[in-house]
Amino acid sequence: MFSVSLPRPSISMNPAGEVTWGQDVAITCSITTQHLGGTFILQKTSGSFRKTQTSSTNSVTFSILKVNFDNEGAYQCQYQTQISSRDFSSPLSDSVRLSVTVSLPKPSISMNPAGEVTWGQDVGITCSVSTQHLGGTFILQKTSGSFRKTQTSSTNSATFSILKVNFDNEGSYQCRYQTQISSRDFSSPLSDSVRLSVTVSLPKPSISMNPAGEVTWGQDVGFTCSISTQHLGGTFILQKTSGSFRKTQMSSSNSVTFSFLKVNFDHEGSYQCQYQTQVSSRDFSSPFTDSVRLSVSVPLLQPSINLTSPNKGLAWGSEGAEVTRGYSFVITCSISSHYPGGVFSLIFSGSNITDAKPAVNNSASFNFPVAEYEHQGNYSCVYEVTLSSRKFTSTETTLISVIITLPLLLLVSTVVAGILLVPLLVPLLVLVVVFLVLRRRRGAREPGAHFQTQLSVRNHHEDFEEEEEEERYRNFEEVHECMRQEQTRGMEEEDGDEDHDYGEEEDNGHNHVGSEDIYALVEGQGEDDEDSDDDYVNVQQPFDEDTLDIYGEHEDIYQNI
Repeated sequence: MFSVSLPRPSISMNPAGEVTWGQDVAITCSITTQHLGGTFILQKTSGSFRKTQTSSTNSVTFSILKVNFDNEGAYQCQYQTQISSRDFSSPLSDSVRLSVTVSLPKPSISMNPAGEVTWGQDVGITCSVSTQHLGGTFILQKTSGSFRKTQTSSTNSATFSILKVNFDNEGSYQCRYQTQISSRDFSSPLSDSVRLSVTVSLPKPSISMNPAGEVTWGQDVGFTCSISTQHLGGTFILQKTSGSFRKTQMSSSNSVTFSFLKVNFDHEGSYQCQYQTQVSSRDFSSPFTDSVRLSVSVPLLQPSINLTSPNKGLAWGSEGAEVTRGYSFVITCSISSHYPGGVFSLIFSGSNITDAKPAVNNSASFNFPVAEYEHQGNYSCVYEVTLSSRKFTSTETTLISVIITLPLLLLVSTVVAGILLVPLLVPLLVLVVVFLVLRRRRGAREPGAHFQTQLSVRNHHEDFEEEEEEERYRNFEEVHECMRQEQTRGMEEEDGDEDHDYGEEEDNGHNHVGSEDIYALVEGQGEDDEDSDDDYVNVQQPFDEDTLDIYGEHEDIYQNI
């Protein structure tokens, strides 16, 4: 009999070492023999597992797909072959150990919202893992400290919520995944870390101004700054967008008001607010508000103008104030204003004449001690005030018209005085009669002259040129001066000689004008006038009814004036 001695096979496993649960494993058995075409047997050293595979070569590979914990154990190979109808078996190979483990991948971690988180905000940290071993537990923990939260999930992810974060929640976070397979616990590696940074994000405050818009010089203004935040008890800051102005005010509420009393031009500009507070010993500032503009204006009302006459030389007509020549009058300018100081200017229309006076109690008076024709015209006032080196001027007042009228009482008083002094002033009265007769004759040559004279007086000389008016006034003045001189001479002669006869011209050596002279004068005038006879009769009897009618006629005119 012969015997065949087969060598011990060799065994190898791929991958070698610990195999991941679910991975495919290959166990190769090989033998060095010339007796090929036999059968390789793979079996566990314990248990009933046994696999066979015939090979025409000297090796064979056994595949174990998706290994699990049931596949764990020690494996050996044996080679069997038949030679001359006889079976021969090799010794068992050395054993290889198949160890199965569950290798969980590193989870991923994310945070929402990402980046810096606002104090009091809610934060979500999500952990996820790519594995077939679901139904495990996710663990969230800080890289430092004792913080640890767990959450079981039937899916491959879990989200951890941190509500109303504060500075205690700041730090780095990592995730881990744990699961149990075949009563064994497996853990994933730790995920990368995410950083939770907490900040106090203060919203932009709002700003308002009262009163809004343009503010009057000297008015009080309030700036109100407010903010919507839970971090109360901070400080509001009001500052100009340019310059160094800055005011602060603490408040236990969400708003504060900055008051400016009696604003002036130094307060003009754009203003902004900011809010600052301290949370957990840290200082935080809000953004600046939008800006509001403070503009200061000086609105001046239109002044008023008034005219008075202290000595009652004023009458109001349809066309304005009628002031008698020689009387005084006062023009007063006034305004309703709360601005200090100021100057009133009196403007005379039609000329470049102006007069200025400082305002006292918001008014100023312009005195005219003696009214003259040159004062006739239109007057108005303007008010000017200087504030912070700026000048402001009001609108001009309404015009007030001043009309200068004749001092008729002077003429009337002269005539009355002449009548009372007839014994002394006969010659002078004769001159007056002559003047009136001549004037009447001139009126006769110009139809309607007497009516026009009366009308012009009533209307303050509207229909005559100023030259004619002044000439007529000079005539009155000349007559009055002649009468005054005659009266003076008569009184001197009376003092010198009480027995003197005023009718005897040869005794005093003076040339008095007698009735004959008057007759001759009137007769000379009568050559060119059809009314000379009437004039002659009136002059022959200077104090009869006709003569008195002449005076009466003019007295009516004076009264109408």
